[in-house]
Amino acid sequence: MLELTRNVAERARTTIGVTALNLAVQDVIALAFHAYLFLRVSIAPDGPDATVARRLALALLVVTACSLVLSRGEVIRSRRARALTYRLGLFLPMVLSYFEMRVLLPALHPDLLDHRLYAIDLWLLGTTPSIWMQAWNVRPVVEWLSFFYYTHYFVLIVMLIPALFFGKGRRLQELMAGGMLVVAAGHFLYTLVPGVGPYATIPFDQPLQGAFWWKQVEVTVAMAGAQLDIFPSLHTAWPAYFTLHAFAHRDVQPFRWLWPILGFVALNIITATMFLRWHWFIDVALGLLLAFAARGFARAVADREEARGGLYDSRQPVWERL
Repeated sequence: MLELTRNVAERARTTIGVTALNLAVQDVIALAFHAYLFLRVSIAPDGPDATVARRLALALLVVTACSLVLSRGEVIRSRRARALTYRLGLFLPMVLSYFEMRVLLPALHPDLLDHRLYAIDLWLLGTTPSIWMQAWNVRPVVEWLSFFYYTHYFVLIVMLIPALFFGKGRRLQELMAGGMLVVAAGHFLYTLVPGVGPYATIPFDQPLQGAFWWKQVEVTVAMAGAQLDIFPSLHTAWPAYFTLHAFAHRDVQPFRWLWPILGFVALNIITATMFLRWHWFIDVALGLLLAFAARGFARAVADREEARGGLYDSRQPVWERL
């Protein structure tokens, strides 16, 4: 019995050591991010939202940690099974963390900071773009920009899902490392700078004159939106980051023709975030800053980790092939 206990302990130490050796930068970001959310909501006042948020935060942390131990610790011997476990265990909790925000942010009982964000806009611009964009409030413009605002979700799917399962090499490393920073930094700042946006803070001359696409945006935001998630604007950060990534790799397909399309879509989405009264200008400015920071971070991480799994590097590659 004692010998069995020693063997189990030795195997556990070996697994932990191998996991630590193989951890990539994005793994550390994911673990730190989920741990922060769990600790943050754990000290929040008790209530229905806090109870649900604690369970969700703990579940996402445990799933991420277990997936990393199974894959990075090489508990799973099959390379393909290990690669699939890693992809799903790292990616899905980060995606689900957005829906976690819907209960986690109210659970923190935050003081809304919209008036301070508005004051920054006034200091920078003398107004906030949502106000002077009221001149565009006609149905064709509302529908056009609502359509592009809604396409944000499809852009995320098209850019991330195929790359996650079929991407390889440096392009995959850059895309996912930068994307991990966008999610973690964006959601972290949501917990520090809560707000609801211009639509609920300042009076407007009339409601937006939209139809089908505006209704889709309203329904989607009401049903799935985190509600207090304005600073920074991830509707700005994501398409801007994808455009920067595609432009950097414009020498290869499909980015040779995709980058100008992404740029056009990103410009419309960014405009829509302010026109549709969801975001202050400072939210958008910080979203753009986050996109450029994520691009620089992605390049630095790829430079650092490109040699992993090579001839003289015993560490597991960042992304093992499926």
